[in-house]
Amino acid sequence: MILKHITPLLIITFLLVACASPTPTAIPGVTGTPSIPPTGQSLPTQPGLPTQTSIPIPYPPPPAVTAAPANSAYPGPISPTTGTSAIPTSGYEPQSGDESLKRDQVNLDMAASHIVVTASEPAQAKAVLTGTMPDPCHSLRVVVTPADASNTIKLEVYSLVDPKITCVTKQAPFTASIPLGAYASGQYTVVVNDTRLGQFDTVFSPQPGDGALSRCTATVDMTSSNLNVSGTQPNKVNANLKGYLPDPCHKLRIVYTPADAQNKINLNVYSVYDSKAACITMIQPFNVIYPLGSFTTGHYLVYVNGELLGEFDGSL
Repeated sequence: MILKHITPLLIITFLLVACASPTPTAIPGVTGTPSIPPTGQSLPTQPGLPTQTSIPIPYPPPPAVTAAPANSAYPGPISPTTGTSAIPTSGYEPQSGDESLKRDQVNLDMAASHIVVTASEPAQAKAVLTGTMPDPCHSLRVVVTPADASNTIKLEVYSLVDPKITCVTKQAPFTASIPLGAYASGQYTVVVNDTRLGQFDTVFSPQPGDGALSRCTATVDMTSSNLNVSGTQPNKVNANLKGYLPDPCHKLRIVYTPADAQNKINLNVYSVYDSKAACITMIQPFNVIYPLGSFTTGHYLVYVNGELLGEFDGSL
């Protein structure tokens, strides 16, 4: 079931009732991994993270990335631990000369900040941080500590300012996209300034053990979800799926059905969970970029659980 306009309280109530099941049930109709697109279409193995048009331009612009001095009070990110790839630069890392500036706080809007995961192999994740700084003269800094033994990724977010300059007293809003790296498997928690931002999984296709789990309808917010078309030949198309799961114990699953004779593409979005396991009652939002492939010809319609998400042309 897909719900479009519903308050968070109603979402929580509905999901808890809809997903309640005393015993595990097998997933009907799921026999393996998603199908391969027909001739003329290909799924990218490791697509880059596409720019989301809904995200405002970061303020201030990221400075040029340089290495922090050996004795800097603001060291750069630690090297990734085993199991993660190197974390790409964001432009907000500590810079040479930061030691001469005054360190200050930032006001993070944790409700508006979120995690975005691209369903590639390996999955790629980023944190989109939104908030304000005391004034336009402050510069944003973000230090990313890679996943530890408990799969926790920590972000330290602060600002710097030259205490010798005079600046207009006006809060400066910002939105910053911070790459977290690529992850082959597992579930990860992201913590920003000691506050939990959220968690993400790296596997979205049906798994061999899903048959022993219960199945639940995932709530997809169709008004916030959309298609992203590259606008280059061939057109690379992603489905940006936003929604909610009842709690952190539910695992999101997405089954891709390639275009049929009428050029209709369908994504079956649901969740699986262990009905015998105890879990905290807390809505778990998801924001997944799902690559649909590359297209050179034709007009296509994309459906999510049978409801139209959008349409696009394969040719420019």
